[in-house]
Amino acid sequence: MKYTMTRKDLIKAAKLYYYGNMSQDEIAAMMHISRPKVSRMLSAARSLNIVQITIKDPVFSLTDMAAKIKNFFSLKNVVVVPAGQNLEEAKDNIGSAASEMLNRIVFNGMKVGISWGTTLNSFVNRYHCSKSYPDTKIVQLIGGMYQQTMHMDGRELVKNLALKMGAQYQLLQTPLMVHNPELKVLLMQEPENIEHFKLIDSLDAAFVGLGSSNYKNTVIYKAKYLEASDAKHMSDTGLFDICGHQIDSEGNEPPSPVKDRVIGISLHSLQRIPQVFAVCAGNEKVPAICAAIKGGYINSLIIDEIAALSLMETENIQ
Repeated sequence: MKYTMTRKDLIKAAKLYYYGNMSQDEIAAMMHISRPKVSRMLSAARSLNIVQITIKDPVFSLTDMAAKIKNFFSLKNVVVVPAGQNLEEAKDNIGSAASEMLNRIVFNGMKVGISWGTTLNSFVNRYHCSKSYPDTKIVQLIGGMYQQTMHMDGRELVKNLALKMGAQYQLLQTPLMVHNPELKVLLMQEPENIEHFKLIDSLDAAFVGLGSSNYKNTVIYKAKYLEASDAKHMSDTGLFDICGHQIDSEGNEPPSPVKDRVIGISLHSLQRIPQVFAVCAGNEKVPAICAAIKGGYINSLIIDEIAALSLMETENIQ
């Protein structure tokens, strides 16, 4: 018999768990349901704000964590934002912080690169400025994806951010990845692409996302550029995505199924940009953060508290 969760059931399970200090097994037996069902009910209760958890922790302030991470890695900027009730809320908080950061550093005539991803989508959605920058240019760092329904395609992010800033924009009219490496060579010889990559080499700043350590959450897999077996293999061998490139834990780019097929900013060009902000949320992103820092591809972080705590624990940052 299928068990349908009602709001009343969610409240009951939450009260038994949080007020009654009952285990999930005990609640399952009492309510005649499975333990996994209890776990899902408690998660749903948090998602619906039936349960709101507040942790009073005067020891770890967000600014203190940011300062410690900045000093440990010798980064230019680190911003740590509240994690929120769920991952989407954390991404929105990061998006707001990235918006404030861009407003702090922007000047008319600046050239800013943007990659793609769900957290960058939150950044563009949250962005607001009170003046225009007609000589500023927003530049697409990596080719676009053919799945337009993901609401995080680089072309749309570049255009929307430029529109909000009253700025110019430059699109990279290629896919992120091609099936044949020879096609990449040919596309890179097109005059408009040559000019685009010259522009990339003159960027003042860039905002990039970092791939998850879970292959099912990576943009390349979601966009169907890779089969599940290839994506899983890269994940299992410890590779992380930055601007379409796969890097190992030391920040190097080893051979992979995508190495010669990605069209976008090179890792060498990424290293030369004066300010590169990585925007990401959650503990899954910590290995990718460490790898990107070791490779010298990012020098600034805008992350949520969960990523910050996990990063400090991983690197033993006191």
